[in-house]
Amino acid sequence: MTRSASRATGVLVSFVVAYASIAWLLRYVSRHSIVVFAGYRVALGLLLAAGLVTGALSAT
Repeated sequence: MTRSASRATGVLVSFVVAYASIAWLLRYVSRHSIVVFAGYRVALGLLLAAGLVTGALSAT
């Protein structure tokens, strides 16, 4: 497989996955409260910040 064919395949797969993810999230938010999603994102952000502050994770 040539480099351009590999790149085109990667772009196509990325587009399909991104489109499906956004479509699913919009459908979920239209039927459910966004509180669960927001809580999950806040919790993940706090865990990430704690990992960076304690040195368990590296920013580079």
